[in-house]
Amino acid sequence: MNRSTSAPAVRHALLATLSLALVQVAAPWPGLQAVAHVLLVLGLAPEFRSPLMAMLWAAAAGWVLEGSLRVYPHLGGTALANMTLVLIIRWTLAQWPPRDRNPFWGRMAVFTLVHALLVHGLVRLAAGPHAWGSGALWALLCVPIWSTLVFRIHRPFRS
Repeated sequence: MNRSTSAPAVRHALLATLSLALVQVAAPWPGLQAVAHVLLVLGLAPEFRSPLMAMLWAAAAGWVLEGSLRVYPHLGGTALANMTLVLIIRWTLAQWPPRDRNPFWGRMAVFTLVHALLVHGLVRLAAGPHAWGSGALWALLCVPIWSTLVFRIHRPFRS
């Protein structure tokens, strides 16, 4: 394996692992947990080369989030929403590559809202009514922070 191609892949996997661990460790702080979850699902997972790897990371993020919350249903609605959205984001990034940071922020803000609605819709479908919480609001408020981090780390599709 070429060293120049393996170093970014290893760094990317380490960042995804760190983000996944932060989802579990930040369980007492739902706002921070939601930001780490959205960072992994919307920012890091779509950047994996294989769609299967991206979906596996997104599913892992969903299962870790559901497993860390006591009153949240653990039936896989979050994992399914994450996998669906990762595929949509991958397709969107391939069709309309971002060139500048500010439009990338807007795109990630829209994806954050879609993610919140899709997660809550699929969890409601799987397990019935549940509490929404303020995690989506925290993730939306922190879009400039986590999406700038993703944009700087990966420089997605920059020509």
